[in-house]
Amino acid sequence: MSSRESYLDILGGIQALSESELRAVNRAIVEQLKSVRDRESARKRYLFSAGDRVSWSGRYGYQEGTIVRVKRKKAIVDVGSHRNWDVPLSMLEGVV
Repeated sequence: MSSRESYLDILGGIQALSESELRAVNRAIVEQLKSVRDRESARKRYLFSAGDRVSWSGRYGYQEGTIVRVKRKKAIVDVGSHRNWDVPLSMLEGVV
């Protein structure tokens, strides 16, 4: 069975669930997403440090800046013109 078929089976099965079952599935998915993001943040927390050039794509499109401070799950990034943004570590990529 391919991953596409498994995906379609899951989507089909969701339609048969009650509201309380859907809420339980939703909680499990949200917890898994949080776990993935937490692991990615922890990995990147040790990759980046103050002074590193980074980039990310967000609601304002592609951005670049310099890390001012690395926090637990976010970094404060100087984007120029005296503006600092709080950017989730999981969104950051290093700039060469």
